[in-house]
Amino acid sequence: MRVQEEGQWSLTEFRVLKHYQEATLMEARPKTGRTHQIRVHATHAGYPIVGDEKYGEESYNREMRRKGFDRLFLHAQALKLKLPDYEKPISIQAPLDIELQRCLSTLTEDQDDD
Repeated sequence: MRVQEEGQWSLTEFRVLKHYQEATLMEARPKTGRTHQIRVHATHAGYPIVGDEKYGEESYNREMRRKGFDRLFLHAQALKLKLPDYEKPISIQAPLDIELQRCLSTLTEDQDDD
């Protein structure tokens, strides 16, 4: 999978949550449902996901592993599902797990970040 002009149309909206010197914490909202969509779009935009062995950058992943990032840093914070037999959508929230929070604490906050 990769971004290409003749490929199927897809859309992911990104929002910066926090800048670090070594990385940027972002929220991704996929508007379509293509395979590996978030990972492909993030890499295409110049923000490969930490730990992404397929679409990421090996040297960057190696550097981040030294800081404790030992898996793909992709987390579903919230899901909203509409099931056929239910009137209202089901919403599920999941805070960032402690392991990923600990990894973020090893990064240097960007001083220009307000």
